[in-house]
Amino acid sequence: MTGKRRSTASWHLAIYLKDRGELSVAEPNLDTLLEDCTRCGLCRDACIVERMGAHSITSFLNGDEEYSSWLCSSCWRCQEVCPRGIDIHAVMMQKRRDEAPPARHVANLRNVLHSGYALPVSDDINELRRIHGLDVVHLVPVEWVEVLLRRQED
Repeated sequence: MTGKRRSTASWHLAIYLKDRGELSVAEPNLDTLLEDCTRCGLCRDACIVERMGAHSITSFLNGDEEYSSWLCSSCWRCQEVCPRGIDIHAVMMQKRRDEAPPARHVANLRNVLHSGYALPVSDDINELRRIHGLDVVHLVPVEWVEVLLRRQED
């Protein structure tokens, strides 16, 4: 492996600290992220989204115009098979900054901000779970979500 692989967790921490003004980090531009990519296609071959017939960020990496940086299962198989160590996650995040998210993503984000869950969940969910023989779930109290959101604004 000859690429410059970095930990995506450490990169996200750096971006978080940068956004809070606690760290000065120069974000790599797309050209820098892609400079070692040979467009070999191994990432696209490994991509679950591509196998299902959609066009993910791996299509972009292989020169296709039709793709969505928002279509990703987060399995990171693409990154694992890349012989050059391209930080495909960082490429995807850079491209997402240029693309508007799909409407469903926006709706899910609103749900997370409201309740802490991506899907609309209310207290009556336990009645449905009981009918189907499932255990009760304990929802995150709205107050906790509000505290988390306030911390993000600090």
